[in-house]
Amino acid sequence: MVSYICLKKTGGVVELLLTILFGTMIIAGFKVMYLLKLDIFQAITVNYLVAVLFGFTVWNAPFSFTIWLSKPWFELSIIIGVFFIVTYVLFARSSEKAGLAITAVASKMSVIIPVLAGFLLFGDNLNTQKIAGIVLTLVAFYLIFLPEKGLRIDYRFILLPFLLLIGNGMNDVLVKYTQHFYLNLDEGLFLSFVFFVALLIGVIVLFIKQFVKGRFITLKSLLAGVVLGSLNYWGAYFFLMSMEHYQASFLFPVVNVGIVGLSAMVSYLVFKEKLSKINWVGILIAIIAITLVSMG
Repeated sequence: MVSYICLKKTGGVVELLLTILFGTMIIAGFKVMYLLKLDIFQAITVNYLVAVLFGFTVWNAPFSFTIWLSKPWFELSIIIGVFFIVTYVLFARSSEKAGLAITAVASKMSVIIPVLAGFLLFGDNLNTQKIAGIVLTLVAFYLIFLPEKGLRIDYRFILLPFLLLIGNGMNDVLVKYTQHFYLNLDEGLFLSFVFFVALLIGVIVLFIKQFVKGRFITLKSLLAGVVLGSLNYWGAYFFLMSMEHYQASFLFPVVNVGIVGLSAMVSYLVFKEKLSKINWVGILIAIIAITLVSMG
């Protein structure tokens, strides 16, 4: 209680900074797991187990299949749960192959997809700022993957962050669509079931691909999943707390740009990832594009 009161006195600044920090730590966590040669899919599955436990304890959501089946969002939540775990796997593979900075940019540039969906499905206005941001996003994506003269690039690595961008964007659209048309004070129950679906998929895939072959969850992967799930939960928690202090037009661009900027610095200073000058220009343009799209 004391810590919560102290946070309230900060006017939301600490919550905002912690949201950016936890978001960056999740991205960096995938890179660390790759460097430690951990089984990333095992860690992702355990991560969703932690998220489910948080959901059904902290949110007091009822664990009842009958209740879930009666909800109008039941079918959509299954699709979203699939997207949840698929995008997390793409996140991990992109961090491993394409690099931390590029993965962070791709995941946050996905904001253009829900913006377009807002215009097409929810009656949002498409203004000059949004159009400029979408155009700059395409330019940024090209520059981020443009190799220096004389260098050769493995274009298979481009596919991972591109698929992450599409998957993240579609996930945001599906969540927004569900919230807009079907949720009625069911947020806690809905998120808990989405995490549960992602967990079930992870367990099934692990059983088929690993347990059948005699490869069981290692202690290191288990611990990594617990850490990842905790980061996931607290990142969402502080993001929700930030919403109490800031308008969405300010909060979303600041969080997205903050995670991209901090991830780029971490990738350069901690993981020594090599990016060309033109790649850094692309990241800068991406930050501007995210800001324009979000604030538009």
